[in-house]
Amino acid sequence: MAGHTQIYCIGRPGGFGGADGITAIRFQIWVGWANRQWLEPHYFDETIEPLGEIGVIIPEGPDHPNLLIDACLAFFPSHFSDCPSMERVAADAAGMERLDFDLRQKELPSDWPQLREEAREAFEDLFILKGELEPIETGVR
Repeated sequence: MAGHTQIYCIGRPGGFGGADGITAIRFQIWVGWANRQWLEPHYFDETIEPLGEIGVIIPEGPDHPNLLIDACLAFFPSHFSDCPSMERVAADAAGMERLDFDLRQKELPSDWPQLREEAREAFEDLFILKGELEPIETGVR
């Protein structure tokens, strides 16, 4: 059975430095589980477009350290437009619908590792909150 277990919200901090949570959520990244972990975007800001046609990424492994930066590069490439490798990666990703870092059934854009390193500073500028999804007992059966 497949289902979602986490949500990352990307937006602007509420209050001073995020003391009041998040405002203006631009998009969410939903984390799902089946036989492997996957991530998919859900946009609130209609100006954001993914890289190519990418709607799913599968990380190298569950909760891999590059999971979130890879997702942000794929789902919010405009934030990383100043990275020198972005144009080449975008050309390689044209028409791609998924990135599979685990099984690599299709080739990944060749400059992805370089882009990931170039993007680390811009990635740190994003305001991201993580939510763990847990059932709430409502009494309804």
